[in-house]
Parts: sequence; structure tokens; C-alpha cells
Amino acid sequence: MIKYIGLRKLGGLLHSGQVLAPASKPWITDLSMLCPFEGLKPGNIPEFEADPNWENWSLTDSPEDPSKRLKWHVFERDGSHYHVADRMLMTRVSWKDLDEVGYVSGKHLVIDGRQFRCRLLTGGDTPCKDPYHGATQRNEWDIFVGGAVLNAPKPERADHRSPLRPDHLRSAHNRSWNWFGAVSWTAEPVASRADGRVCRGYHGPTYFYVNTVDHRHEDIGWRPLLEEEL
Repeated sequence: MIKYIGLRKLGGLLHSGQVLAPASKPWITDLSMLCPFEGLKPGNIPEFEADPNWENWSLTDSPEDPSKRLKWHVFERDGSHYHVADRMLMTRVSWKDLDEVGYVSGKHLVIDGRQFRCRLLTGGDTPCKDPYHGATQRNEWDIFVGGAVLNAPKPERADHRSPLRPDHLRSAHNRSWNWFGAVSWTAEPVASRADGRVCRGYHGPTYFYVNTVDHRHEDIGWRPLLEEEL
């Protein structure tokens, strides 16, 4: 059984020696080609492509300034805690970029003296007939983000409606998970395409989307999961 613990602050995102504050507008960073609705301002998620060198990026210990600490939804299952970032931490980063340093299947990290395995959530490899309904297989995205766990934030029916509107941005579930206008890479290759990788979000909390393994885009990025054995 999976238990929802709640929202916790832990660690920070370090770039070139500076801890970055979590994005205050955690959605698509360039609206010149695609804009969810008229009047939206560009997001401010840090962009990996501006400095595509992993030696300059890392997850670090919790900074003294609480406003710069990352937020995580924490779940407990089978003697482990699963900390899922409440928003994308980085955009314009490809699945291949993440895989090259171990962030897809799992990389060992120490934050605040605690041991973690940092990886991507599973997201399924085949979409439902309606992509707003997520994947056909059981997966962590639909369980954790999709609200399948007791007491975890749950989306409303309106969160799954098209097209995107300001109501999506303001919805309670989006304020918890920040899926609006932000497509998060997940671990699996898509079943129907060798160079395709599954990403979730943007149009709705469980929306199923596919992009090319080595593409860097303004609306697709990194939302890590930290796995911690108790």
C-alpha cells in the first residue's frame, strides 16, 4: 500500500556554484512557437541548453534560504520514501542528456546527509485511447501525480479538458503539481517508436505525450524522483 506523507522542502538546484530558486512560473519558457493561451507570460524554468555541461549542474544540500529549497511530494511504499518534485526543475534538456549522467534509471546522491537514488518516474509505454487518461499500464506518474493515492492531491474533471485555459493554471491540482504547460520526461521508451520517449503533463495532469530521445525543447524537461530506503 502506498501512503501520501505530504509536501516537504529538501535540497536545492545548484548551477555554477549558485543555488537557483525554484521556478516561480514553472511552464513553457518560450511562447513564440506555442502559447497555451493568449496573455500568458513565458515561464522561468532554468534551461540546460544554455549551459549543457552537467559538471555545472547538481542537486545540493538544502540552502539556508528556505525560498530556494526544492519542494517534493513524499510517498511511502514498501519501506522506501519517494520524493517527487512538485515542478520541473530544468527545461531544454533531452532524455538522452539525462540518461548520460544516470538520471533516467538512477544516480546515487547525498543530500543533507541522506542517501537517495535520483531517477525519473515511470510513465507507461502505451497511451490510452484518449491521451488525457494516461497510460494503459500501471505506472508511477498516474499513481503519484494522477492522484491515485489516498489523501494525495487529486485532479478535477476540468483539469483534463481541452483547450488549456487560465482555469487550468489556477486549478488546485496544478498549483500542487505544476503540470500546466510543462511536459516531464519519464523513464520508458514508447512501445511504438524506437527513438520516442514518454513524457507526461502539459495539457492535463495525466496527459500522455511522446518526444524524440535527443530533442531539447522549451516545454519539456526534468522532474526528478528521489528514492530513499528507510
